[in-house]
Amino acid sequence: MPLARLLYLLPLAFSCGALLAQETPKTGEEKAQSATTEAQPEKEWRSRHYHRHHSDFSASVQADYPLRDLKEQLDRRTGFGLGVQWTHDHGDWNASRTRMEWNTFPEGGAVGPLGVKTYAKNYSINFDHLFKLNQGSHQAYVVAGLGAIRWHLEQTAGTLRTSDWTTKLGVTAGLGVQIAHRVNLEARYVASSVSKTFDANVMQVSLGWQF
Repeated sequence: MPLARLLYLLPLAFSCGALLAQETPKTGEEKAQSATTEAQPEKEWRSRHYHRHHSDFSASVQADYPLRDLKEQLDRRTGFGLGVQWTHDHGDWNASRTRMEWNTFPEGGAVGPLGVKTYAKNYSINFDHLFKLNQGSHQAYVVAGLGAIRWHLEQTAGTLRTSDWTTKLGVTAGLGVQIAHRVNLEARYVASSVSKTFDANVMQVSLGWQF
């Protein structure tokens, strides 16, 4: 009989042992592993949030090819420029950018019956929107923007020299590609003017480097 009662009590003992095992306190290592597992989704979310919504600062150099009236007055001389950019990535294939530039065009040869020589430069602030065409390390994107361009023209005809400053609207459209982690290349068409009868459109090729 004692052996039979012991056999009857074995299932109850096993059940109590299982309950005690479930309530055994976690060791320090188990607690740390559990905390790491719980924190992992939050870290992943923060990482995705940063990469989708962050700001970058860049410097740029550009070659400027004058078009229309500006090209004729400068005797087709190509200019160059420097700039700084602040880009804010909004995620969802969109980004906004503030771009400030200085561009200069060397004095061209004498043109027209009066033999006028022209030197030009400008300062500009532009607000661009970037529409991404793909994801990945080599992103292509479309650029569209508006800005204010401060033009300075000096023209010389014989011994007569004139100097003029004017501020005009600039409209930008172009394409860009992220060719490396910190380097992007853009081709931009900038439509502007110096006066109602003087178009000053420019084709720019810009190379930017992220700080």
